[in-house]
Amino acid sequence: MRRPAASRKLDLVIRTAPVTARALLVVAALAGGCSKKAKHYEDAGTGSAGSAAGPGTAAPQDAATVDVGKLAAELDKKCVAGELEACRSLGVLYDEGKGVAQDHARAAALFTQACNGGNLPGCDNLALALGRGIGVAKDPAKAAALFGRACAGGLALACRNLGLMLRDGDGVPQDLARADELLDKACAAGAPFACTNAGNLDAALATKEPARKVELLKRMLDHLTQGCNAGDPTACRQIGVAYLDGFGVPKSAVASVVWLTRGCDRNDAIACRVLGMLVRDGVGTARDPARAAALLKRACERKDDEACKLIAGATAAPAPGDAGVIDAASVDAAKVRSD
Repeated sequence: MRRPAASRKLDLVIRTAPVTARALLVVAALAGGCSKKAKHYEDAGTGSAGSAAGPGTAAPQDAATVDVGKLAAELDKKCVAGELEACRSLGVLYDEGKGVAQDHARAAALFTQACNGGNLPGCDNLALALGRGIGVAKDPAKAAALFGRACAGGLALACRNLGLMLRDGDGVPQDLARADELLDKACAAGAPFACTNAGNLDAALATKEPARKVELLKRMLDHLTQGCNAGDPTACRQIGVAYLDGFGVPKSAVASVVWLTRGCDRNDAIACRVLGMLVRDGVGTARDPARAAALLKRACERKDDEACKLIAGATAAPAPGDAGVIDAASVDAAKVRSD
């Protein structure tokens, strides 16, 4: 589910201000929120319930290759027989309206049944419903408690979700230190996108805690590298932006191109747009108008409005070679935002 504009993910971003005035500031303000669900939380759903930053945990069967109505009937029988994971999986189908009529209340009831029986993914699903007030009365405090229970039981995804709540102060008191601990734990355990979240929080904390800045920026790079290596293109793009601005790493357009390419190759639209601008102007790589046009087209096709605007008529003079710093004149028109 999409998060509201006031609740954006802590992303490394390039803003619109001129490079000469403020370089390419890469830390979003701690305004709370988080890549394409309302809070970018993840459930242990069928895989279709994930955000653009990635899917949730797969259900026992792939709904794309089976008769989902038949699957729902089978899960119902198994749930009645006491199989808690079947209850949870059936709840996901009701939540998404797949194979059955969408019924959020029924989904919440099934998640409750699974959670009460000790099914930790069911507790994660129920916590999501409670946090959003979907199918059940909204209760962020209870949601946080359930995330905590599932996290303590070893469900890394729940650790990440609780970390996001505490990071954002989302219905619970904000606790950045605890959020940092939980996101790092979830990252180490391989929870999807937790490494990127942890890196973003490291970057934000580095601007708030000068005494720990060096340590936190190193952690930022380590977390984002893990996120990129794990397949999250947003993390690859953010490292590229960090190199472009010299944020926590030596400023290097050449290195930026390498990381932006990794992000673009995995279909991150913003990475494709920024890479396209660098290729267009010969910054960090050979100037190649044809390739630049293809990259901007790719970004536009992936719904990046700024890339579409550039294609529609924005022009800029070529940058004067690669001095490791992107030329201000070619970037002032660009807006790189978090999703």
